[in-house]
Amino acid sequence: MVAQYGIVELMSQRKIKIDKVVLENLYCKKNLSPYKIGEVFKCSFSTITNRLKEFNIPLKSPAAARMKYKKIDFDNNLENKAYMLGFRLGDLNVYKRSELSETIVVRCHTTQKSQVEVIESLFNKFGKVTTSFREPNHLTANCFLNRSFDFLLSKEKDSWSWIASEKKVAPAFIAGYTDAEGNFILNQGRARFKIDSYDYDILNWISGYLKDVGIDNKFQCTYKKGELNGNAFFNKDLWRLNINYAHAVSKFIKLIIPYMKHHKRIKDAKECLKNAELRIKKWNRQTYAISV
Repeated sequence: MVAQYGIVELMSQRKIKIDKVVLENLYCKKNLSPYKIGEVFKCSFSTITNRLKEFNIPLKSPAAARMKYKKIDFDNNLENKAYMLGFRLGDLNVYKRSELSETIVVRCHTTQKSQVEVIESLFNKFGKVTTSFREPNHLTANCFLNRSFDFLLSKEKDSWSWIASEKKVAPAFIAGYTDAEGNFILNQGRARFKIDSYDYDILNWISGYLKDVGIDNKFQCTYKKGELNGNAFFNKDLWRLNINYAHAVSKFIKLIIPYMKHHKRIKDAKECLKNAELRIKKWNRQTYAISV
């Protein structure tokens, strides 16, 4: 065991020589502590610490050293980043346990298994994802990520406003927000889409972007702060974005469905797309019949 790690003990100097690549792999990639590495090499933790310094391998902060799970840096894919931000703003709680913590915690409470599946697909290649039942039909998902996911911490406008200048990733952002908050429905035999949210800035920007790309939509306040709806009391103004016309519904779904990840939303979107396309064909036939 000792030989395979490249230990050479010089009887005259009584100094253990350790291969730098091996030490870096154990300390940085496998996340072993100097104590654990010392046990492998049958030497003291101070010897390991000295070797780390000699090899100019940066010593971990106390917070980083306490990390329990292996974490991978975010890959900086802008489409993934945009989707994550949209989904986070709609449905996720993101925080650090303390100011000095090196771990970003992403948490979600939900009754939908599909929601948890989205979270797993987004984050399990970057860190540990755990799922537990709080009570029957209530799931809690927790993800443990490193500081390369700091961009998820803030919900303020400046955390996502960069998307306005990166409009090619806007559909991914809208898809993420839709997977979290949107609804595709068939109402009186007609496909509709709506989002209800307190996030005025987000819905207002989405509404404007959709109009810019030729997708008609309606954006309005449905309940004012302080109003009652049955037993529901609104602490903020509630805003709604609607897409009702068949052409607009069809174009909207085709815009965002390549980026959607929520199985239930995708299923509903496909049903609405089919409905909208049938309505468009029927309308075209009627228009043609009238014209001739």
